[in-house]
Amino acid sequence: MSALTRLFFDPVDSDRDRAARRYQFVGDRLLWLVPLAAGAVALVLALVFGLGDMQRFFYAYLVGWTFAVSISIGALFFVMIQHITKARWSVTLRRIPEMLAANFPLLALLGIPVLIGYHDLYHWSHHDLYEAGTATYDSILAGKAGYFFFPFEAGGLPFFWIARYVIFFALTSLVASKLYGYSVRNDTEPSAENTIKLRWWSAFGIPIVAVLVSFFAYDMLMSLEPHWFSTMWGVYYFAGGWLGSLCLITFLALLYKKSGMLQHEVTKEHIQDMGKFMFAFVVFWTYIAFSQYMLYWYGNLPEETLWFHKRAFEGYGTVGKALVWVNFVLPFLILLPRFSKRLFPLLATMAVWLLVMHWIDLWWIAMPSIIPAEHGAEAYSTLAPAVEGVQTALASLQTAPLAPEALAEAGQTALDPDVLDATLREHLVPAAFHMVDVLCGLGFALVLVGATILRSTRHAMTPYNDPYFNDSLRFENV
Repeated sequence: MSALTRLFFDPVDSDRDRAARRYQFVGDRLLWLVPLAAGAVALVLALVFGLGDMQRFFYAYLVGWTFAVSISIGALFFVMIQHITKARWSVTLRRIPEMLAANFPLLALLGIPVLIGYHDLYHWSHHDLYEAGTATYDSILAGKAGYFFFPFEAGGLPFFWIARYVIFFALTSLVASKLYGYSVRNDTEPSAENTIKLRWWSAFGIPIVAVLVSFFAYDMLMSLEPHWFSTMWGVYYFAGGWLGSLCLITFLALLYKKSGMLQHEVTKEHIQDMGKFMFAFVVFWTYIAFSQYMLYWYGNLPEETLWFHKRAFEGYGTVGKALVWVNFVLPFLILLPRFSKRLFPLLATMAVWLLVMHWIDLWWIAMPSIIPAEHGAEAYSTLAPAVEGVQTALASLQTAPLAPEALAEAGQTALDPDVLDATLREHLVPAAFHMVDVLCGLGFALVLVGATILRSTRHAMTPYNDPYFNDSLRFENV
């Protein structure tokens, strides 16, 4: 195996032939070849369609890429939690999330276009925002410049931002490869030491990855709107990714069973438990989304509510309402009964459904941040009639205490309904799913599935020498 293959695809040499045949991948090669090839073609076509509007392409690519990364994050947490709690029920299907989590090095490579297109994606990257005394100077972003550019000059190379990208993928890849490697090694060289190391790396990984995920979510998605902030953002991104990973794990388990694999290892009992998880985290995602919105609605501070105002116009409000009904109410009602979690076609449909909605959620987050081409770099300065009061108040707060009356007056100016509505409508790209959006989302989903299935052809489909393997085989829901 070449060094590049080991680094970006599979850190463990193939040992498939050493496993009993009932644990081997016996499906058709088209099972991984079709999604992998189709995903690659979709991404290439997205670039072709996006050549006329590279800003739109980079936004679509960012949404698809962060969608795939979030699922690998969820899969990694799933594996770590199973080890740290000594879970027995999930052992027979644990290899699926292990292989999903092993995609981090590949996703780091696929994230390079985001680094290349950061100037089109992130308003904070524009040098003129940090030139004091000019019409485009932004005192708020100047105060945040160190977070992106340290130790270099504001508006130059975002070294600190890129460094966090490298750290995130280096550490997540390390933890995922250790958990994957020791698990696979235990197939052919069973040892209590392997189990102990799996638990150690899980205990080490959970707090480290939790912090890394928060910063990744801040850097890649929240900083699309650099004046806005949310301390719940990391949890919101994690909640969507965790739900997405549960859906993809369930879908792949059902796909393998449909293809004649894992017939006795992954039973209806295991699938029902995955359905329970899907149901629970539909509720959890909704709880986090509502809590974040409710806190801003209750506080009613102009600099915070502007983010939600932008997502209420030009069709984005319709998408937001659809998320409530189609990503919570209907899945909640469908997944609530016991029978729906034991009916394989229905559960597979719900898994795909919720994966699509997770992508739409990320799309709804990112796309309103696009600056219309006709406004160009000066778009934020032309927003002054609506947000000048807020920005002035915030800039003053960064340098000296501001009198409550001045802050109230600034807030009142910024919240003038007619001015705010008209300005926001003028500076928003209307909500529409472009071909490039769909191709990027579909491309990343297919590449993720194809790479995971291809990896499963190299090793046993289930950790058959795990000390709790037989307990998992006997698992039944009460």
